[in-house]
Amino acid sequence: MADKTPVTLKLFRTEGTIPPPDDLIAGSKGAVYTDIVKVSAAGEFKRGTLMMTGTDGYIPSTQAGLATANGICILSETITVSENEYAETPAYFEGEFNDARIIFPFEGENDDHDALVESVRDVLRSAKIFLRHINP
Repeated sequence: MADKTPVTLKLFRTEGTIPPPDDLIAGSKGAVYTDIVKVSAAGEFKRGTLMMTGTDGYIPSTQAGLATANGICILSETITVSENEYAETPAYFEGEFNDARIIFPFEGENDDHDALVESVRDVLRSAKIFLRHINP
């Protein structure tokens, strides 16, 4: 019989904050692929904003531009970009997301969010971004 060697676990403490859950990620697979993107448009962009490739980095998506964009992603953090600058931030490129939490930069105050989801669902699906409807 082999001798048993005691194992000691070293626990460590880190300080920081954990953001409250916002239900952006949905489904059993969740976010599958993330990477760092360069956002080249000025403004404040919240977590969940749908972005697409522009000439010099990622920019807020347009409904017409999504069909021809070389890259589509969803921001995983809220960022602010100043004029004539850029920011690097993590983004989701593949996965299952709550359609109610996706922010469409082209959405107006009087637009029907559910109708916009349906209008871009196939384009996003081809980019491996799957929108799921989660009942509250």
